[in-house]
Amino acid sequence: MRKNLASKLAVTATFAALATTLPAIFDSSHPLFFNSAMAGNGHDNGGGKGNGNGGGNGNASGNSNGASTAAGGNTKSSASSHGAVASSLGALNAAHASATALANASPKSRVGKIAAYKGAAAAAAAAAATASSAEAAATAAAAATTAATSQLATDQAALDAATLANDTTAIATNTALVAGDQAALSTAQADQAAADAAAAAADQAALDSATAEQDALNAAANKTPVSADTKAALDGLLVGK
Repeated sequence: MRKNLASKLAVTATFAALATTLPAIFDSSHPLFFNSAMAGNGHDNGGGKGNGNGGGNGNASGNSNGASTAAGGNTKSSASSHGAVASSLGALNAAHASATALANASPKSRVGKIAAYKGAAAAAAAAAATASSAEAAATAAAAATTAATSQLATDQAALDAATLANDTTAIATNTALVAGDQAALSTAQADQAAADAAAAAADQAALDSATAEQDALNAAANKTPVSADTKAALDGLLVGK
């Protein structure tokens, strides 16, 4: 009996050693799998799990508070920005008035002065667009003059060569071409002169309109000079009115 008992103890010790040295060989589904936790105290396992979960909940709470803090910061930043714009506008906040109020306001009132600025700004924008178109036309006219000049030079050279060669047929042909080139050049030069004059007038009109716009803006504002950001905010209030 002692021999049998000794044999059983030896087998048990062998399996215990195998479970300790080769834990990665068998998974939980294998018949010979020994979970190291099974050899420990059941209360220790419970305590480990409880601590792990508690830590996880603590992290979640921290993230939530962080998000709330960020949202609060964004709200305060937006409110501060809005207040700064309103402060910079000053009396120009009257631009919140309706389109009807702007149209019917007394010219001497704040709303009326803002309405005058609105009209001056529209006129300045139109004048600037006209000046841009006039400048483009002047550029095109100058290019036409250059092309006509080049063509005349080419045909004149051909006529000179025909004259030296005493080629009567070529002389007649190129003489006609040169005459046509000279007429075309005269027309191009006249067109360019007119386009240049129109561009100069349009540029001056745009400059005058821009000055009138600035004067109207200063008249409407109670804080001068009006910054570019404040002007942009005012224009934004007037869009669609």
